[in-house]
Formats: sequence, C-alpha cells, structure tokens
Amino acid sequence: MGKLFVIYFVSFSLLWGTQVFSQVTFRFDDEFQKEEIILNFAGENYRTTLDVLGMGIITIPSNLSAGYATVYGPRSVHMFYLIPGKKQKVTKMLGQQINFEGEAKVINDYLNSSFLSCLDLGYEKDEAEFMKEWRRLLKKLQKNLSLQKLPADFTIKECKRLYNVWCNMLLIYPYQHSRRLELKGFNPSDKFYKEIKSIVKEDVSAREIPEYRQVLRNWMLILGDKKLKETGHSLDKLRCELDYIKKNILDEKIREYLVDVSMSDYIKYFGVDGIDEFLPEYDRMVQDEKMKTNFHKSYSRYVSLQPGKKAPFFSLFDINGNKVNLSDWLGNYVYIDVWATWCGPCCRELPKFHKLEERFKNEAIRFVSISIDADENAWRNKIEKDKLGGIQLRVTNNDSFSLDYKISLIPRFILIDKKGRIINSKMTPPSDPKTLEMLSVLLN
Repeated sequence: MGKLFVIYFVSFSLLWGTQVFSQVTFRFDDEFQKEEIILNFAGENYRTTLDVLGMGIITIPSNLSAGYATVYGPRSVHMFYLIPGKKQKVTKMLGQQINFEGEAKVINDYLNSSFLSCLDLGYEKDEAEFMKEWRRLLKKLQKNLSLQKLPADFTIKECKRLYNVWCNMLLIYPYQHSRRLELKGFNPSDKFYKEIKSIVKEDVSAREIPEYRQVLRNWMLILGDKKLKETGHSLDKLRCELDYIKKNILDEKIREYLVDVSMSDYIKYFGVDGIDEFLPEYDRMVQDEKMKTNFHKSYSRYVSLQPGKKAPFFSLFDINGNKVNLSDWLGNYVYIDVWATWCGPCCRELPKFHKLEERFKNEAIRFVSISIDADENAWRNKIEKDKLGGIQLRVTNNDSFSLDYKISLIPRFILIDKKGRIINSKMTPPSDPKTLEMLSVLLN
C-alpha cells in the first residue's frame, strides 16, 4: 500500500481565551510515527510529533494574514500558501505528485509545479556563463506566472517573491559553485559583486516574503565572508555585517531580524569569544522581546560550552535499552560523535570514528556515538547492518542533549576531559589529521 501524506486545514476553530485558532491535521503512513512535522509560517515554527498512527495536529492563529508557508515533513519539503481559518487539504501518495484541494488549490499547484521546483542554471558553470543564463531567468519566471490563472492579489505578491528567488540564485552561486566542483574556495570577480549590489534593494512591502529576507541575509554573508578572507579575523566578519545593516537598512523590523540572525549565526559557527562588545548594540537595535529572550538564552548556552566549562550532564538509552550517563566515564577522555542515519557526511565519518576507537582501545578515552534519529528502527537497523560497535546512544524527544549542546548541524564532534570539562565543543572530525594528533598528545 502507498504511503499517505495528508494535511487538513479544518474549517472550524478553537477558542483559547480571546485567541482564535485553526486546526492543522497531518496524516502520514504509520511508518513515520514519532517523527516531527514543522510548519513554518509568518516567522514562527509550528510543530507536531506524529503519533503511532502517523497523525498529528498543529494549531494556527486564524487572525493571521494569508501567506507563504513551508511544510517540513518526514523526508519531504513543500511550499504551501496558507489561508488561516479556511479549509485546505494536501495529499501525497509515495511516488506520486502532491495534490491540493480546497482553498488556494490553484496557487499551491503553481507553487509546487515542476517548473518552479526544478530551477537550476548549472552552478558548475564558470561565472560568465552562469550569469548569462541567470540574466534570462527573470523574464522566464515572469512569463510563466503570466500564463497562470491566479488571483490578482496573489500575482502581485508572487511577482515580488520571484524577483527575490531570482536574486538568491545569483547570491548563492559562489557557495554552490565551490560545492559542486569541490573547490576549497572560490573568489567571484568584482563584476559579480557589482551585479549583486545593483539588484539588492530594500522593499518594505516584501517584508513578509521569506525569499526577500534571505536575499538581504545572503548579501550580508557574502560581504562578511569577503571581509573574513581579507583579515582572517572572524569578528571582522560580524562587524562588517552589522555595519552594513546600520548603514543600509531603514526598515526597523527587517533591521532587527538581520541583527538577530547575524549574531545568532555567528555564535553558532564561531562561538562567543569576543562577542561581548556587540551585546549592547544587539539590545539597542533589537526591540522584539521574544527575539531578545531567545538570543540571550542561546548565548548563555554557548557560554556554558566554552573550554574549561563543566560539560552539560546527559543520560541516554543505549542500544540494549540501558541508561548511560556522562558521569560513567569520569577518569577518561570522551570523544562524542553526534550523527543520524539520514546524514550522508555523518555516515562517511563513521568508519574513521571507529578506526580511531580501535587505535586507542587500550587508552583512557571513550568513543561515544549519539544518534539524533527520530526513527529508532532506522538507527537500530544501521547499527546492525554496518556492525557498528562501541557505545551507541540515541536522543529522544524527552532528552535535552541537543538543546544543551546546541546541536544545529551534524556531524558534530565534542571532546570532554577526564574531569567532565569541555575541551572543544566543536572538535575536529575523525577524518581530520588534527584529531589523531590531538588525541595522541592528550593520551601521552
């Protein structure tokens, strides 16, 4: 039987105090039980965890304006035009195309069409050839939109979104070009920077369009990375990004969004060393209390992961169903590999991780694999199929490990000393020769 994926936007509402909510009901095949569904809409992530039948419910405030949403479901991502309070239905059989019913059907058919879903100008092309193709794309996008029979108000909004889709395709060229050709670095020409500067424009009317905010963020990243290459100092990257915001962004809402995402991303990738000088500026430029609270909580957690700090305690189940605690390994170094079965780079590191484990099997170090798989069966099957030995643990929805250790990207490696203190919360991977060198020094 095919796998069924259904989203019901129920026409009735729930009253919680004075706030009116619409229900969003998800129905997937029970194979996806206990997996999380995220509906990103109007700057918020609405979540549900599927039950044993593959069902889950999300509530959306009915008083929100209609707009673009993204559904991150089990092993799939789809655009969705959400109209709160209206009845909408989405179905998908495994191997078949997604199907929309109810309100905004024609809009969602258009947004998920193969034309828009498969945009690729060939990032492996050299800069001049890519830009030649890119310049032609906007007219193609506009022509495709004009051929659709879509509501006039949506068409106006979509014109703005398509312009920003077009801009982003150029902005991500340096990253995608390096990735596809496996280049260690790629430096665009001055002509490339000049082209971007001419197309990136502040537009208050596009504030709620995700692609518009991403254009501004991507441009800041390019400027910041360019500065980092020039000076070699990560704080100069952040300083460059914040200077751009102060000098070029007038819209207060977009300004505080960009300041928040810039500083949040910085501490995620570079840590908190030297960040103190920017904290007063953050508090001055960001007025949204929820945003500020979340940032400072995140900042505090990153501070707790600095070298020398006591490693956050965790207690997780192993492959045999036994509870294993971090404190069990006091007196030993602990090298942790955070991974998942669906993560390609993680799986490529596994053989190297276990090779290190074998090399140091008689030393005072424990090699600990911690999976963040939501699907327990997938985790168990991987361990059995690849005959993965050692200490195998898994994080569940009831564990705070991912939050305490700020796990946002995997694979992630953590090194803890014999007294349970952080040596490096973002340790080098097993494939990096520096890892073997550092472990050898510690153990000798």
